Amino acid sequence: MTVFKGISLRYAWLSLAGVITVAPAFADGPGSAGPPAMPVQQPPSPRYEDAQVKVRVVMRTPDQLTAFYLGRGFNRAAIDKILETCFITPIIHNKALDVLWLELDEWQFSQGDKVITRIGRDYWPEKWREAGLSQAHQSTFGWTLMPEVRDLRVDEGVGGSVVIPRQTGPFRLVMKFHTGADKRGPVKTVVFEDLKCVSDLP
Repeated sequence: MTVFKGISLRYAWLSLAGVITVAPAFADGPGSAGPPAMPVQQPPSPRYEDAQVKVRVVMRTPDQLTAFYLGRGFNRAAIDKILETCFITPIIHNKALDVLWLELDEWQFSQGDKVITRIGRDYWPEKWREAGLSQAHQSTFGWTLMPEVRDLRVDEGVGGSVVIPRQTGPFRLVMKFHTGADKRGPVKTVVFEDLKCVSDLP
């Protein structure tokens, strides 16, 4: 088991599902919603790497999250629903294993002895109805989420949003990956400690 202890997660955010390289900022440009005019500072990203895998957790501030969705035409009511939760953005790269299995049900979030239940895709349709979000925008949101299950071959990667209820204190993320085409290889485990969601900047 590999344990990463360190940086607090200021606000967990998203990358595009299936995309390994994450845009570093939300500068103005075609399709943007306008401000912020100044570049948004990127918080540090906790990461782990060995000969087999590379894992990075990208954090975004609520301002960045808001700018991202406003720039894609989401209404304010929908963005408010998003900001009620905590977005975590793992980016995973299989460097050398024959097959690395991403299965979100194998991951565990916890705070002390308390298990934190992950928010699944079935949570969002009712929220979008309440917010009056169009079907097209709902689809856009869906592809920003991490796949529930994905087999990563050698030199393949994936990234996307994993969502949990907002937490007021540090929490732990245990990522378990089965390996091998038949899932009978050694289980790869990476642990991130002291992650933290916040609702706004200090």
